[in-house]
Amino acid sequence: MELIRQQEFVQTYHYDALAQGHNEETSISVSLNPFEITEEMNIDASNNSILGLRVEFKIVLENNIAVSGDVAQFVQTVGRKVDKIEDLTQEEVNTLVRPLFLLIERLTFEVTEIALDKPGVQLNFSQEG
Repeated sequence: MELIRQQEFVQTYHYDALAQGHNEETSISVSLNPFEITEEMNIDASNNSILGLRVEFKIVLENNIAVSGDVAQFVQTVGRKVDKIEDLTQEEVNTLVRPLFLLIERLTFEVTEIALDKPGVQLNFSQEG
């Protein structure tokens, strides 16, 4: 599947110090929304798709710290019509959203390095295993 990606963008990103005894839990939600291809886009709507990808997350780290946010990207599938997430295999979904998870990893590393004044927290959303 050929993909044409627009730049990833960060809608929100938060670093929060949590109180002792907090009950916060890690949660990650991935969504994929097809967008209507309009005539002005000059894209063949019968054999291509425009997808809005979004990852909303709250990740509880050690030392009563949580990071949360919402990152997104628009992607065009070339030569492949996608109307819903079920039209894709799990491997294809992983390929589509991988850049967003890499962005979360990088943001978290950089922000925790600054906030904690020590090496940053390295997340690993590896698809292996």
